[in-house]
Amino acid sequence: MKILVTGATGLLGSRVVCQLLDKGHAVRAIVRPASRTLPADWRDRAEIVRADLLTTPVLQGLFDGMDVVIHLAAAMRGTGDDPFASTTIGTERLLTAMQLAGSVRCIVLAGSCSVYDYSSPIQVLNEESTLLTNTYNIDGYAAAKLEQERLTRRFAEENQWTLTVLRPGYIYGPGAGPAAVAGLALGRLFLVVAPLSRLRLTHVENCAAAFVNAAEKRVAGTFNIIDDDGVTAWRYAGRLKIRGRRCLRIPVPYHMGLVTAHLAKCIHRVLQPLGIRRLPGIFNPRQYRARFRPLDYDNRLARDRLAWASHPFFEAGCDVT
Repeated sequence: MKILVTGATGLLGSRVVCQLLDKGHAVRAIVRPASRTLPADWRDRAEIVRADLLTTPVLQGLFDGMDVVIHLAAAMRGTGDDPFASTTIGTERLLTAMQLAGSVRCIVLAGSCSVYDYSSPIQVLNEESTLLTNTYNIDGYAAAKLEQERLTRRFAEENQWTLTVLRPGYIYGPGAGPAAVAGLALGRLFLVVAPLSRLRLTHVENCAAAFVNAAEKRVAGTFNIIDDDGVTAWRYAGRLKIRGRRCLRIPVPYHMGLVTAHLAKCIHRVLQPLGIRRLPGIFNPRQYRARFRPLDYDNRLARDRLAWASHPFFEAGCDVT
């Protein structure tokens, strides 16, 4: 198959491109004009197209001869509304160009488990779990991914495209930073929140394999991509300690942290008229739940319909950073 990949030089994108090429697919990798260094393991095998979804005037030509689009591009950093605008505007321009080109009818979108409402009464997170409805006071990345999904679903319905949405957990592996879901670093200390809770982790190679399978199978639907390892926050933080990142782990019970977040929110409301700045996300009860709430995770749908397999990278001693 011939597959167009946006966000091709990112942590996930570079692995998706490599796995596609290794399986014999032709890949058109979209790379920002400012990108200088390309992954050595695929730059001579993939077709490189330099384009920016926000600024390149005409995007229709990107789809010539393609069978599937894998859309991974999204803003991960920035201040204020910049990440939201970059992600949603870039996605809308891509989808509009895909509609005008009319040659590709299958798209695989990188979603995120951040779009779920972790304040709802759930014990097991699966594809039927409640999504966020009110984006006020939530993480900007979550708001952007939620709107990106809504846009893509609307275009797919209007144009009768086959849409596959994959929602990974926190992606870890070579090149990734420590997963924020494990706790909070304070100097030489690491506060491990809900230490016995299972983390929603996805190794980058497992995640890339899910996108490759989705592109090959072209199965419409939404799938959570979370590894089977069942790694607890305490074990994950211990791996950081072993690697020399932290010297001491401090366990923090989930509900103790949640009470602290509620108290911080109340104090902030009182002090806000005095010009106190916005609190860090960990002191926002809604964001705290989304980051640390103890849950079980069900990935059976991805295993059954995408034939996706979760390889035990953590158990094999994979570096978590």
